Amino acid sequence: MGKAVDGMSVRVAVLGAGMSGICMGIQLRKRGIHDFIIFEKADSVGGTWRENTYPGIACDVPSHVYSYSFELNPDWSHAYSSGREIWDYCKHCVEKYKLEEHLKLACEVQSVKFKDGRWQVTTADGVVTADVVVSGLGGLHLPNRANINGMECFEGARFHTAEWDHNHSVSGKRVAIIGTGASAAQVLPGIADDVESVTIFQRSPAWVLPRMAQEIPQERRDLYRRSPWRMRLHRWFVWMLMDLLGVLSLKRSGPLAGRLKQAGLQHLENSVNDPDIREKLTPDYEPGCKRRVISDDYLSTFNEDHVHLVIEDIDCIEKNGIRDVTGKFHEVDTIVEATGFRPFDISSYVQIEGRNGKALKDAWSERVETYRTMMVPSFPNFFLLLGPNSATGHTSALIMIESQVRYTIQCLQLMERTGINQLDPDPDVVVQYNQRLQKALGKMVFGGGCNAWYTDENDINFTLWPYSATRFLWEQWHPKISEFRSPVQASN
Repeated sequence: MGKAVDGMSVRVAVLGAGMSGICMGIQLRKRGIHDFIIFEKADSVGGTWRENTYPGIACDVPSHVYSYSFELNPDWSHAYSSGREIWDYCKHCVEKYKLEEHLKLACEVQSVKFKDGRWQVTTADGVVTADVVVSGLGGLHLPNRANINGMECFEGARFHTAEWDHNHSVSGKRVAIIGTGASAAQVLPGIADDVESVTIFQRSPAWVLPRMAQEIPQERRDLYRRSPWRMRLHRWFVWMLMDLLGVLSLKRSGPLAGRLKQAGLQHLENSVNDPDIREKLTPDYEPGCKRRVISDDYLSTFNEDHVHLVIEDIDCIEKNGIRDVTGKFHEVDTIVEATGFRPFDISSYVQIEGRNGKALKDAWSERVETYRTMMVPSFPNFFLLLGPNSATGHTSALIMIESQVRYTIQCLQLMERTGINQLDPDPDVVVQYNQRLQKALGKMVFGGGCNAWYTDENDINFTLWPYSATRFLWEQWHPKISEFRSPVQASN
């Protein structure tokens, strides 16, 4: 799409061209809705799979489940796809479904404001007016930088995993990795063979489960290409197995919770030789309270003599290394921040204002809540894909995305069918909905108590879905007009 966007008027404006935005665009075209534009700040699509390029990056969800149900891919080379392979899949989908004409690349959205019954989307290239705005910006976008005293004094190379500096080679370097979550578990084995030494600073150990990864044989790929129904059956089987076992294993005192813990401990026992290191890598909370790590080679990397684990807190960063609270100094020349992302912080980089100038950051200042994980009262016709409480600890995000996209399309069709020009969720319905979610979350192992990144300062879990993905689809099967404010109320 060309540069001339100023003054345009469209039915739908989509923010972001990652997996969510791409899915939204495809389904709009499939439903015969072509009056839309997709804004993307970068010069290419792909979202997180474009931006995260650190060594070893891969998906921790099986490939055939981490793909759109309407665009199954027989050519996945590995049971768990690499980041590059998923990025290529994103570009393939854009080309196949002819989204190029709707894309506005290298166009960062600055603000989204509801005025005179429509949304004004302001970018550096001008203002576009839209009836509906769909945020595909996701819940994990901005890197959560390590806030450590003296970080600015470090004279070596320093970068976050989401901003990997490929101009800096870690070969032969003394590297520090701050964090032991999902990205650290991929980076460590990805660089261990090249560095002089690597020191991992651990705040709390993660539960690590075996991925049992393997390449997909060419014969299997050929079979799936010849018989797509076999591929679809495989996808359905893996999805249902993950959904069933995942929910049962994440319930407090559930029938599989003990087995999950035993599997994690056994994997640790099989992977790490030194009993002292094993003890340091043993979590003191239930599996799933924090995000589980799925990896075959993370734990075994600690058997290498040049790989060091530090469990003492960091006191400060100095010009050529890191000093822990015991006073011990660890000399390094490269620091990798594997510290994750700031969840649902989109209002910090995009100014979003709903009815009467109400800012989204103010609406979420006390508690992050939504209607059916997608909408916020006083923000009519504004939809969030992968919004609060739509993530799971056990299955593919794409299942949730497709469900939310389907619901959004149905809302558009509802407005066209009834002549309503605004859908604004009833605040009372939103309160009841979130009370139910929080009550259900209290029955899950990730209900709180372990200082996980997906809970707020009051230990309220505003990130995860407490039920199965199957229930997610069922609850969002179609919009209920009774759960929205009436058009008269919405216009006030």
